Amino acid sequence: MKYKVQIVLAICLLWTMSLISAKPDPNALVGKIGDREYNYKKFNDGFKSYLQYHGKGKVLTKQDSIKLNNQYWEELIGMYVYDQAIKAGKIKVTDAELEAEIKKNIPAEIKQIKDFQTNGKFDKAKYEQALKDHPDFKREVMNYSRDLYSYNKLIKTIKNEVKANPDSVKNAWLKENDYASAKIIHFDYNKLTSVNATDDEVRAFYEAHKDEFKRENGRSYLLARFTGNLSKAENAEQKAQENKILSTALYNRAKEVGLQKAAEEMNIPLEESPYFNSQDQIIPHIGRAPDLVSFAFNNPVGSIPDIFYAPTGDILVLELKSETPEYYIDFEIKKQEMIIRANRAKRMYTMENYVQNFMQSETPETYLEAAIRDSIAIIDAEKVIADNEIKPLGKIPALNTAILNTPEGSFTPLIENEKHWYLALVTKRQYPDLTLWEKDKKKIIADAEAKLQEDHLNQWYLEQRQKVQIIDNRKDFYELQMQLKL
Repeated sequence: MKYKVQIVLAICLLWTMSLISAKPDPNALVGKIGDREYNYKKFNDGFKSYLQYHGKGKVLTKQDSIKLNNQYWEELIGMYVYDQAIKAGKIKVTDAELEAEIKKNIPAEIKQIKDFQTNGKFDKAKYEQALKDHPDFKREVMNYSRDLYSYNKLIKTIKNEVKANPDSVKNAWLKENDYASAKIIHFDYNKLTSVNATDDEVRAFYEAHKDEFKRENGRSYLLARFTGNLSKAENAEQKAQENKILSTALYNRAKEVGLQKAAEEMNIPLEESPYFNSQDQIIPHIGRAPDLVSFAFNNPVGSIPDIFYAPTGDILVLELKSETPEYYIDFEIKKQEMIIRANRAKRMYTMENYVQNFMQSETPETYLEAAIRDSIAIIDAEKVIADNEIKPLGKIPALNTAILNTPEGSFTPLIENEKHWYLALVTKRQYPDLTLWEKDKKKIIADAEAKLQEDHLNQWYLEQRQKVQIIDNRKDFYELQMQLKL
């Protein structure tokens, strides 16, 4: 007698057809994973079975089906990655291993075969006797279990490449259980939005930092601008035509006598660009003009480039006016940046003075009350450990250390970090309990090792997956995104 493995799957494909965008060519390429090609028929047949299995006993929504399509694709990639590792010799699987496996972990489908049941329950003795009496059946079950066993062995092998160090786990546990909670007074200069630098202070700030704006080997242009900005009364087409005629006339005359004289003859005003260097792509007062930059550094002073048509609609006639060995970027160009920086500097200075006065006039008993009175931010920080981030402040190691070194009910010293100042009232202090470590250390170490091994497996998988050449055309055959309703 020959036994067959019987797999019974409930059919629930309510959304399968909704995922199919048309009736595709069965041989059309849905995807390729390494050297494995999936035409529409092959992929869709597999996907239907996948939906049947995962949809057993429930109604699948469209979103469920989209999720399962992506999940099925990722599992195909995973199978390829694992098969390649096995093929490369990462593990070996012997018949003896498989024989032991099919006796130890009997496939669920086998247990449903009536010939292996006694009084409606699976009878292991009958199953093992069938393995002994029917070599073909035994080989079939071994082949059926081979892939799953191989994958499990591969995963276990990869995970076992790393082991948790008990001392490291203990140190991490000690740190995790050495924590405090605190109320943190945050003296934040960014909150002083009403404190702003005056025009004179902004200018003085620029002068104090002027060396930052020193540049070498500068060029400048003399230019006539025919503006493309129109008043409501002007006709756009007529204005453009006039600008083109005037600019062409000026350009031609400038080629003969120079731009300065040509502009005087035609009564056209001129302006001069600030200096720029060869690394610039944007010329102040002109805009992005790499060709003009290149021209300036490849031609002598007095040269006239082609008429420049700016993206704004302006038409410029230019002449290379001057060169200089060094120059400073003009204040007006940097003014907005200077305003921002000068405001920040003034706010820092103001807050620093406030903090000094605060520390002189207040006591630990009045810190919180005074902070509330002056609208200074107070942050509740839970479970502060040695090196974690305190939200929303970020990582401030000196503050964490101060909190952990301060007794419960007391304030830390004043902590400064990048012109922010902090005072923290420690509201709770928790120290590691070594009796708990001794009681639970086996589980703690086992959990840490499980996480370490899982992370190692994930990293290995991602590295191997990146090596696989993947073509994914599923979007041409299936709807893979839910449409947002606005």
